[in-house]
Amino acid sequence: MAEIALNVNYRRQTLTGSAHLPDDAASGDAILLLHGFTGSRIEFAYLFVTLGRALAAQGLTVFRFDFAGCGESTGHFADLSIADQIMQTNTLLDELMQRYPGLRWHILGYSMGALATASVIARRSDLASAVLLAPAGTLGEYLQQVMANSPRLENGSADFVGLEISQALVAEALAFKLNATLTHAQTPVLVIHGGKDVVVKPEVGQQAALAAHGRFVLMPEADHGLCSGAHRREMAQTVAEWVLGARDVHRNVTGTV
Repeated sequence: MAEIALNVNYRRQTLTGSAHLPDDAASGDAILLLHGFTGSRIEFAYLFVTLGRALAAQGLTVFRFDFAGCGESTGHFADLSIADQIMQTNTLLDELMQRYPGLRWHILGYSMGALATASVIARRSDLASAVLLAPAGTLGEYLQQVMANSPRLENGSADFVGLEISQALVAEALAFKLNATLTHAQTPVLVIHGGKDVVVKPEVGQQAALAAHGRFVLMPEADHGLCSGAHRREMAQTVAEWVLGARDVHRNVTGTV
């Protein structure tokens, strides 16, 4: 298995990424990981690094990128928008499909990354499956709290842990309807949510699964960041089994497991 760095051009920005390539990366299944708000392709406490390696160990080709303005990609965090992340995701998929033909493609969105994932699978039919990990369907309400409790800049934006949160992003997030978007999903959907998630309540994930006619997996003791090695291993195994078994997945709602 190899781990390599790679870049994708997006408009006037460079999206910086990492790839986990198993020995037979020319065929099989590939998955694109989309990080969350204030996150990166590494994610909190290296969540995406450990997930990428765990999935690659099971034969999956894994790609993870920093959105523009995040991590090591170019751009400014102040320009962050859901609509732009949707376009970036489509650009990444199109470019990666050209570079690595012959793979069957999947996508995983974590927290805010699940919003771009939902929009992409509502419009594309060339993906085999999707995973929403702790989907941030209440991002708008969360950002309202950020704006209320953070110092303000002269332009009206919030200074949140040194990052500029624009009023435009808050308005966009409040207007985004995750469940309505997921009713148009063109691929099987798995939603994984921690029962002790205080950032996004597990009911949000359950409702998203229902809207997508997908499968809902509740991890009763897990939090938003899956801050336990055991929880991370369980989540990675659940994702791997879902992706590798996607050919046999039927789009019906199953119970909590």
